[in-house]
Amino acid sequence: MKIKGLHNPAIIAAASTPQGQKAIASTLENANASVNATFSIVKGVLKTGLFLGIGYYAYKKIFNGFSPLKENKRDRPSNISSGMAKNKADAIYSAMYGMGNGFKSVKQNLMGINANGFVRIHNAFGLRKGINPLSKKMNLIEWFNDQFSQNELMELRFIVSNFF
Repeated sequence: MKIKGLHNPAIIAAASTPQGQKAIASTLENANASVNATFSIVKGVLKTGLFLGIGYYAYKKIFNGFSPLKENKRDRPSNISSGMAKNKADAIYSAMYGMGNGFKSVKQNLMGINANGFVRIHNAFGLRKGINPLSKKMNLIEWFNDQFSQNELMELRFIVSNFF
């Protein structure tokens, strides 16, 4: 015959005494307190994670986003259209992308461009990623500083002044 329930008579005796009842009650209270503490910690971690996630997203949008340059109203108007600026930006990018820096092609695309025309090319270029998968997105001026030597930059500064 099988007896069901508690098999140790000492436990049964201890559970039936007032001190045993207090011990069982305090054990249950401790278990409930542990569960509540764990729940509040998990809740706090989730709130902190959400707050940090929103903060990181805002930081990336504000500080790592592209800020287009404004055309100078006091200078002559741009001598190229927005479509031409887009085409030149694409040609400059394809010249610099990959092996070599394509300086001659970049120089040729910038010849005859005035300051506001360069602003249009810069804005059409936007942020573009390099060939290295770990490279960050850079604007046109950052690409120039990354790709060209100081002598080449001096030549570009002669063509388009006051930008880099």
